[in-house]
Parts: sequence; C-alpha cells; structure tokens
Amino acid sequence: MTYEAVIGIETHVELSTASKMFCACPVDTASDPNTNVCPVCLGLPGALPVLNEKAVEWAMRIGHGLNCDIAPHSVMSRKNYFYPDMPKNYQISQFDLPLCVNGHLDIETDAGVRRIGVTRVHMEEDTGKSSHVGGDSGRLQDAMYSLIDFNRAGTPLMEIVSEPDIRTPTEARVFVSELREIVLALGVSDAKLEDGSMRFDGNISMRPEGTADFGTKVEIKNMNSMRSLQQALEYEIKRQSEVLAGGGEVTQETRHWNEGAGKTESMRSKEEAFDYRYFPEPDLVPMAVDAAWNQRVQAELPELPSQARSRYEDLGLDADTASLMARGETGALFAAAVDAGADPKAAANWLTGEVMAWTRKNGVEISDTPLSGASLAR
Repeated sequence: MTYEAVIGIETHVELSTASKMFCACPVDTASDPNTNVCPVCLGLPGALPVLNEKAVEWAMRIGHGLNCDIAPHSVMSRKNYFYPDMPKNYQISQFDLPLCVNGHLDIETDAGVRRIGVTRVHMEEDTGKSSHVGGDSGRLQDAMYSLIDFNRAGTPLMEIVSEPDIRTPTEARVFVSELREIVLALGVSDAKLEDGSMRFDGNISMRPEGTADFGTKVEIKNMNSMRSLQQALEYEIKRQSEVLAGGGEVTQETRHWNEGAGKTESMRSKEEAFDYRYFPEPDLVPMAVDAAWNQRVQAELPELPSQARSRYEDLGLDADTASLMARGETGALFAAAVDAGADPKAAANWLTGEVMAWTRKNGVEISDTPLSGASLAR
C-alpha cells in the first residue's frame, strides 16, 4: 500500500515592535538578563495588561499579506499551563475568536502553483527563555541547573497556522521560505531563525494514497532551520510508513528533532499533553477593528515578493532570477538600482555574478559593501 503525507505548519513570528505586547518594557533580548522587565511581564499580582496597538496593526499586516479576512471583533484569552518560563502560569493568546482567518499562500512547486490554506493568524505573548546548564544535550533532562531570562517574556508573537494542505517536505520548506520573505517584506520582524524570532512546528500524519480521512497526527518540535524542517519531515514520513507497513499503529505524540542523531525522538504522549482550559482574558476588552482602520492598513502594505517577481518578469528577467531579486538584501539593492534607472537585466546579472561571488568569497553580506542603487545605475 502506498501512503501520502498530510502536513500542516505552525509558525511563530516575533514582532519587532519597540515595546512588549502588554507593557512598556522594551523589546531587546540582547540586554543583560532580566533587565527589561516590569510587574506586568513578570506576572506580579495586581499588574494589569494594556494591549499594544502597533502589534495589532502589524498582525493585521501579516493577515493581509496572507490573504486573510480581518475579524471586526476578536478576543484575547488565557491559555493556562505551567512551565518555569511562563511567569503568570498562563499565556495571553487567542482561541476561538482570532484576529485573522481564512487566508492562503500560493507556492511554486515542480508540479506548478499550489495553494496552501492559512487557517488563522492570532496574537499572543512570548515566554521567557530557559537555558539548561550542564550535560551534553543542552536539554532539561540532563542539565545540572536551569537559568531563566524574562527579557523575552511578553514580546509580541504571531502564530500562523496552515491548513493540512502540504504533501511533501519540500513543499513545507518552500511554504516556510515564502512566508519568511513575506514577513520580511512587510517589515514587521527580522525573522531570524538562528535567534528564534521565527520558529515553526510541524504536524504530520500518513494515510493511504487516494483516501480523505486523516491518519494519527504527530507534532514535531525543535526545528531551527528550513533544512532541519525538511529533514525532520522526511525522517517522520519514513518512520510512520514503516510502522504502518508493519501492521502497527502510529502513536499520537509530540516528538523532538535531534539534529545530531538525524532523527525524531518522543517527547510526550497524547495523555501527557496540556489541557489549556482557555477562557476570555478578563483584564482586556475585546478588540474592535473598524473598516477605516482595516482599509488603511491594507492600503499601506508594501510590495509583496510575489508581486515583485511578477513585475521583474515583466521587465525581462527569467523566473529564477526574478525570484532571487525579489527577496532579501539583494532584492532591496536591485529594486533601488531599477528605481535609479539601471537596466534590470544588467543589474541582475551583475548582482548574481560578480557581486554574489565576491561576497561569498569574503564571507560578508551585501549590506556590508558600499554598493547602492545609484552606484549600480551608473
């Protein structure tokens, strides 16, 4: 029997606002530990949250960038669970009435364009950061002791939940890559995977090819790069397929990607999962987004990567070059050069040739060079 994978991705994006989600503490995780904190983000009794309006607006930006409907009425809720880096013993999040719903993201695959549904984009606050000291793995189970830095606690966080429309690990990688480019283009986050300002979990099940029912879902955590996302999903497809082919049943559980061992490992079973017992946050009024505010946010959106690719192809670039010129620092420099009057093909050829070769050889980024759009246009 042939099986197919059913994959959904949950992506967390930290917003680059000046202050935290519910207090005036600065968002700066590079500061000395536990210096950007106050009674609100430390969860001290009697401290009341105040919602960051800029965070709401940037969440709306992400929603529009993913073709979502923006809810005129949404509610913050308490997500109740205990973990040492959660000072209040609950997280302020959203549950049944999120801000953004019913979106989609189109991705380019070898088989053509595929539309991946986006179930929701909701707002929440980030946790503190735990550091486990001692042992070989850097994980809790063999640590001598743990340290917690609450500078990150309360940072505005968006959770972007895809529909289970992804069928291969490659599609999952393309989806996350395109999502990251959108977030960068919107200017709402630096989306640095290595710093944890963008991170993702995968949900995967297997089912007989051609059937509609879902199999038993397994959640995979600890994937800190797009490469590890693809490798973890490939491993899990192989593991689950072998279990099913041998007549066994896949266990519903959360698994951890072990980069060094190149495999997923069990973290907790369904029975050990948290029961979050959501209920509306009593210290925050429901959010109201009127039509005028929503329309203004949509009108102020910058050009998105898909729009830039289309425009560059119209200027004569091939699809691969247009895709490269539509993202990152290279894309920003190319756009500035075209705006300054540079020939698009000549500028793209120079950037993908001599400039890219030089930066790779010297181990620097384009932003480290004195190049500008005006200099490329000369």
